Amino acid sequence: MKIIAETSWHHQGDFEFLKKLVSEIERHANATDIIKLHVTLDLKEYMAEDHPLFDSTRKCMFGKLQWKEIIERILYSDKELMLLFNDTKAVEFGMAFNPTHVEIHSVCLNDIKLLDALKQHLTRETKVVLGVGGSSLYEIENAINILQHRNIVLMFGFQNFPTKYEDINFAKMRKIMKLFPEFQFGYADHTAWNEPNNILITLLGAALCMDYVEKHVTIAYGEERIDWSAAVSIDMFNEIKEKMDLIEACNGDGLLRLNKGEQDYSIFGPMKKAAMLKKDLKAGQELERDMLTFRRTGQISDLSQVEAIESIGKVVNCDLRKNQVLLGSHIEKGNN
Repeated sequence: MKIIAETSWHHQGDFEFLKKLVSEIERHANATDIIKLHVTLDLKEYMAEDHPLFDSTRKCMFGKLQWKEIIERILYSDKELMLLFNDTKAVEFGMAFNPTHVEIHSVCLNDIKLLDALKQHLTRETKVVLGVGGSSLYEIENAINILQHRNIVLMFGFQNFPTKYEDINFAKMRKIMKLFPEFQFGYADHTAWNEPNNILITLLGAALCMDYVEKHVTIAYGEERIDWSAAVSIDMFNEIKEKMDLIEACNGDGLLRLNKGEQDYSIFGPMKKAAMLKKDLKAGQELERDMLTFRRTGQISDLSQVEAIESIGKVVNCDLRKNQVLLGSHIEKGNN
């Protein structure tokens, strides 16, 4: 499970703030696997001039040289790079840096021009994150069908400044995950910065067996900036990662075979009931149902209860005594 440090528009156009934020994440957010940047180069392609946020967003824009400096800073660190694209110029620019992860935000999920531009620049290894918060199944499926890419991550979660926990709907996420078993999944948590259960809610999302968890991170905790309402401190971010590692350890590998702990617990005899003989038997005698009883005992059997039952009607190959556990070696091989 990887954790993503989301920077978004939290910089508000202050390039020095963004440099410091990225630097602090690199140096002190030891939990961080991926640093995410929102790259927008053509605002008019992303947002019409009549949008109430157009003028304020325009003041937050960076140029290519500034983005190049930030991107290269991340590439030279031990963190992976995720770039979120809002316009086709940003796609053409950003993909030249070979980011490990790219994202299309849910507000652009079915912008066919943006999806086509991204598709032209993808490698087979690039992870494409699709923000699906607030999107219908039809919208999700349509974006998937346009991209036709094997490495897709469906990212749940949405920001409604901040997200109310009753709107998160983990049950819906579980249903969608079952519909797309071939993909990976992520949860972008936007719980209020001062919500007492902020970390708990994030961990509940992680516990759904997510492959990624994303949080807004700030160096100005509680300060009213863009996206401040869901931004956690670096200390909180590290705490989340520590607890995510615990969740991941508890989740295990998901294999249906018994692991070491389960095997130790399921030893037939001391732990689970083992098949014991109710009477003495002679070699060559056929095993009958009423000859067996199941009890916990200090003896160890290599036969499960099911295997012991399946041995009924077979011939024993040696003399056996009452209260002795039945072993696989006691049964004549090839006997039906």
